[in-house]
Amino acid sequence: IFTTFSHLYQLQPMDNILAIKFNDYILIAACGMAAQYYIKLTDEEEKVVILDSHKVLVSVGDDGPRKRFGELIRANLALNKIRSHGQQADAKTAANFIRNTLAKAIRDRNTGPYEVQSLLACYDVPVSEFDDTPPGAHLYFLDYLGTMQQVPYGAHGYGTAFVTALLDCHYRPDLSPQEGIDLLQKCIDEIKRRLIAS
Repeated sequence: IFTTFSHLYQLQPMDNILAIKFNDYILIAACGMAAQYYIKLTDEEEKVVILDSHKVLVSVGDDGPRKRFGELIRANLALNKIRSHGQQADAKTAANFIRNTLAKAIRDRNTGPYEVQSLLACYDVPVSEFDDTPPGAHLYFLDYLGTMQQVPYGAHGYGTAFVTALLDCHYRPDLSPQEGIDLLQKCIDEIKRRLIAS
């Protein structure tokens, strides 16, 4: 079910995540590298959290806070589904919940902020004929300060400037899946070519 709305690619250089929303699908790329200072620990770190069949949270940040934050969001959305008798939260509800979680944490003296930067990729489908939720793909840009914005494409990490410049020129929401994959590959190649740490 997850692969019906997105396709995962591995970015190699540093701590980068990238997502591009098209009319009917979302493409996601995440760097698999985990490092501490100048020591590379692994190239297979999982930075993508599948929240449910139609939602994916991809985050960058220190390993502990990133993993803890992803699990907290997944568990709370699952709890919300149980409380609402099996109905999943729509994209806007999930994004606002994540934003509120980040905003509350930054003001909490006990826990402190979750130092993670995230992209939330969702695909809404109506659950019945009476559901007024419009179907379609949604992408939300979130940072550790609790900032949230719905965007057509987003990136976090050192390669963000290169990716944003490339997508400003070449992005169109009506690209076919193959054209979208080609655009994503251009972004990955640009990061690998321009970023010193790649």
